[in-house]
Amino acid sequence: MIKKALKIVGSPWGQRITLLVLICIVMAIFEPVFFRPNNAKNILLAISVNGVMVCGMLFTVLVGGMDLSVGSMAGISAIIAFRIAEANDFATGAFIYGCAIALIACLVTGFLNGFFVTRFALPAFVVTLAMKYVLHGCNFMVTSGHLVLPPAHGLSYQIGNMVVFSIPLGGGDKLSIPMPVLILIIVVAVCAFILSKTTYGRRLYAIGGNKNVANLVGLNSNANTIGAYMISSVLAGFGGVMLASMNGQAAQTTAQGYEGNVLMAMVVGGINLAGGEGGVPGAIFGALLVGIINNVMVLLSVNTDIQKFVQGVIILAAMTLNMYAKRGSSGVLAVKIKSNTSKGEDEHEPEHQS
Repeated sequence: MIKKALKIVGSPWGQRITLLVLICIVMAIFEPVFFRPNNAKNILLAISVNGVMVCGMLFTVLVGGMDLSVGSMAGISAIIAFRIAEANDFATGAFIYGCAIALIACLVTGFLNGFFVTRFALPAFVVTLAMKYVLHGCNFMVTSGHLVLPPAHGLSYQIGNMVVFSIPLGGGDKLSIPMPVLILIIVVAVCAFILSKTTYGRRLYAIGGNKNVANLVGLNSNANTIGAYMISSVLAGFGGVMLASMNGQAAQTTAQGYEGNVLMAMVVGGINLAGGEGGVPGAIFGALLVGIINNVMVLLSVNTDIQKFVQGVIILAAMTLNMYAKRGSSGVLAVKIKSNTSKGEDEHEPEHQS
């Protein structure tokens, strides 16, 4: 019984759930406000933006790539959408038009990321890092330090602040479900369906597993990879619009550094950064853990520099645990194969007559 329990705890999902339980125990002792409905709402709002961006980057990671431009992509998308809306007094039609233009710009940027990665065989890390700085520079040139402040009404405000419904909890408390959380649920459902139920999703796993074999069986790895980067860019852009609406401003610093949170969610969620393994459940659970960890550090008044230190330690620890678990499972599989092979040879060994 004890061995079985240890085996469950030592599994990838067991490690994540154990970490979550330990965090809850520590916060119950040192900071009971962690369990208040308002704090739960803050966590849900934080993971709604990260979750949307994580779902997008998951597509690029599955094909063995990475998108480090998601933070800058989110920022420039928010600026484009809100500047266009501001020029037309934040009318609903103008905001929708601004969002459409912003997402088209994201599509083009994602296409360029995928094109450089596939056509010139450049490392995704280098291409998307360069694009991150290009977009950050464009963001600065477009804003020139100017803040766009939407009014506290209309679609530009509601998309990040409207409450869909509330759940009474007794004692006057209630848990409100904001619009960004509903958007996250829809995005998660759509992405999970694409990756698990469609031909395109299966192609992404095949390309990430072995690109050469995928090409040999007739899969167009370049086109599918470009599509993955375009999806990542669009969801990053939409996450940026959500974030700007939630914060009540679109600025040069919008979503700056969010690629770190997204990458940490990927690693903590057990997504294989080499490609071909992982799914939406792990990615979203990773986003939830990252959101809770960041919230805990804020509640405990942890210094910003120390927060970055802790995030770096978590990434290294999670990657080490993932690699250790993978090597362990590979070693067990190799032993089983060798054992079965040996048995087969023994069964077929000819008998020696005396």
